[in-house]
Amino acid sequence: MRYLLLVISLLVSNICLAQADDKKLAQLVAQVSADYDNSSDSINIHADSAAALARRMGNIGAEINARRRHADYLFLHGKTEKASTMLISLAREAEKKPATIELAYLYYLVAQIYSKNKYARISADYLRKGLKIAKELHADSTIADGYNRLGIEYERANKLDSALACYELSLASNPPHLTIGRAYSLENIAGIYARKHLPALALKNQLEALSLKLQAGKKIDLAMAYINIGETYDSLHRADSCMHYVQKAGDLAREIGYKDLEAYSYMYLSHLMERRGNYAKALAYHKRYMEVNDSVYNESKSKQLAEVNAKYQAEKKEQQIRDLAQRSTIQDLKLRQRNILLGISITLFVTFVVIGYQFYNRRRLLAQAALREEIARQQAITTREVLVAEERERKRIAADLHDGVGQLLSATLLNLGGFFKSREIDPTTDPQAARISGLVSESYDELRTLSHQMMPMALMRRGFAAAVGEMLARLDEKTISVTLETNGLDAPLREEIETILYRVIQECVNNVIKHAAATTLSVQIDKDETGLSVTIEDNGRGFDPSKSAAGLGLKNMQARLSLISATIDIDSAPGKGTLVVIHVPS
Repeated sequence: MRYLLLVISLLVSNICLAQADDKKLAQLVAQVSADYDNSSDSINIHADSAAALARRMGNIGAEINARRRHADYLFLHGKTEKASTMLISLAREAEKKPATIELAYLYYLVAQIYSKNKYARISADYLRKGLKIAKELHADSTIADGYNRLGIEYERANKLDSALACYELSLASNPPHLTIGRAYSLENIAGIYARKHLPALALKNQLEALSLKLQAGKKIDLAMAYINIGETYDSLHRADSCMHYVQKAGDLAREIGYKDLEAYSYMYLSHLMERRGNYAKALAYHKRYMEVNDSVYNESKSKQLAEVNAKYQAEKKEQQIRDLAQRSTIQDLKLRQRNILLGISITLFVTFVVIGYQFYNRRRLLAQAALREEIARQQAITTREVLVAEERERKRIAADLHDGVGQLLSATLLNLGGFFKSREIDPTTDPQAARISGLVSESYDELRTLSHQMMPMALMRRGFAAAVGEMLARLDEKTISVTLETNGLDAPLREEIETILYRVIQECVNNVIKHAAATTLSVQIDKDETGLSVTIEDNGRGFDPSKSAAGLGLKNMQARLSLISATIDIDSAPGKGTLVVIHVPS
């Protein structure tokens, strides 16, 4: 009872720890995502903690997610080498586990790093690996993302047709509800048409993308769509439409505080007015461009100062986090140490019980195996003795029939001929004499056939091949065409092998005659250094070996062949004929 309570206590403790670990991991992963979104250097600590906990819990998806965010953060902040080392190492580790969506995005990030370092081919290879996983997992949005990234690689290499094909696949892969994803694919397609100097097709896709972005309602995406459409209208020499969309882009950029785009729109409007000859408006737009551009420069300086201060504050926060993490780690270690000691005690007890049971069970299994082996050996001995006795009795009966009754019938035929001659009886003209002579002759032939079936004289006198040939020669050639081919039978076989093979072949031939309704029968006997093979093939009606496996004839053949360590294989099917292959090893 005490051990049962200990086991229950350990299980409850482990469940509580697992739940606490799950909660802590979820918090750490959420903190990593927040650090990434806020560009906080605290991601370095939180990502390491999340990855270490996820690895200990065996949660490869969470580990990849935390490391991927961390590496992406490092990449965006110029630490390309460190990011690439982290991602590639993580990819090698993740490849040993079942594929996940996180691994697909991991490959996409590795590809992004290689692309930035001008390794376009390697980048494309990683993108294809990520796409393959996304397709296997039927992750439509991830597939679409992969095709978009691959299209960008082709576009950078000036392979515009391949890029266009990828963007179209991305559009087809995006689910209908992912409006922003579909909009990006359409804009990429528009960009290819623009580079191909097909502005009308570019505009068609841009307007369709704008419709999707209006559904999503994200203002920064709308502003970028407006400026792109305005530039396309400019290339189509539709100045009014161009100005309309560029102004909308500038107004929206000013509303959301996107000053770079606002400044660009004023500069663009200034050039449009200059082309129209409206120099006053061109100057006014240029002044607004200079004002916004100067404010961007001042904000950049202020931002640099703020970043320096934020970095200082982040370092202080990181130190506080390290101190808290260290104290939490010490508490966790104490709790785990207690549970480990308890677990070791229970494990030792259970181990002793299991080892004792296994030792007892092993002895019991060995005894059962020895008993089965002895029973099988005794059965094999009994079977061998029965078959040997059967063959011995066959030889004795065959010899008695051939040398005893056969000689009597032969003498009877001889004396009957002398009797007919002395009485001047001609069997060819006297029906009764012919019938008597025929019955005695037929009895003699039947006896001779029976004697040969039980133990052919050819097997005893001229060997195995001659006996098989004599057996096949007795078949009716008008009913079935028989061929026999022998190779390598120069030296005689052991008497036991010859007798058993002859009986098995005899059984097979009898089955063909009785059941197969075959018109051709082929027997081939080959002997080489590996052993002796017998192949028996007919073109009869065939049968299902699985339904006939329990038949008495096949069991007898297998029992006989096992005495000489031979094997038999049967290949047949209804309407397909039958092939029997027997192999006797050397």
